[in-house]
Amino acid sequence: MGQGGVTVMARQVSGALQGYFRRRTAVYMFVFVVFVMGTIAGAFAVKALSAEQRNDLAGYIQTLFEELPGTEVVDSPVAVRQIFLQNITKTIGLIWLLGLSVLGAPLVLALLFLRGFVLGFTVGFMVEEMVFKGVALAVVSVVPHNLLAVPAVILAGGASLSFSWSALRTLMGRRDINMYQQFFRATLLTMGASGLIGAATLVETFITPTLIETASRYLKQAA
Repeated sequence: MGQGGVTVMARQVSGALQGYFRRRTAVYMFVFVVFVMGTIAGAFAVKALSAEQRNDLAGYIQTLFEELPGTEVVDSPVAVRQIFLQNITKTIGLIWLLGLSVLGAPLVLALLFLRGFVLGFTVGFMVEEMVFKGVALAVVSVVPHNLLAVPAVILAGGASLSFSWSALRTLMGRRDINMYQQFFRATLLTMGASGLIGAATLVETFITPTLIETASRYLKQAA
């Protein structure tokens, strides 16, 4: 295939993806809203912690950041592969499997909400307990890999719910829906989301520890 053929194919794929997302804007907006609601709920949940729970969590986080500079970065390909597979299985893979059935759609939403809740709670607690130091540590420890992980979860969630909606309409009597095509699209997008999770895993494994170590040393000097 010549360069012209590759260009035409790339345009066709790009056009197909744009059309796919344009027709499912409402679905992806809904997925995004559910995730944001989970994040907000997690941030507000920090207020419900007792003084004892706050002290325990604060002590754990403080110990974690103090011990991190002495730990070694994971450099084993096997260990990185295991972390990657765990992230895929527990997030993207689970979302994809739940989306294959109509009954699993609410669980997809629950998983998205929970993912947002954990993110909101983590950042909210660090900021509230450590103020400026918490903001700095949240930026270097939570934000980098989540810049890739969050879009991956939303992408997979939207594809999963779209497939479930198509399956539901087919069960209700719609005969103009090609479920094989819907399955292929959902699987393709899930694979793309898996790629983003893989990149997020690399960032979390190799880049985030260095950022945390640098920020911790700087904050100790500034204290």
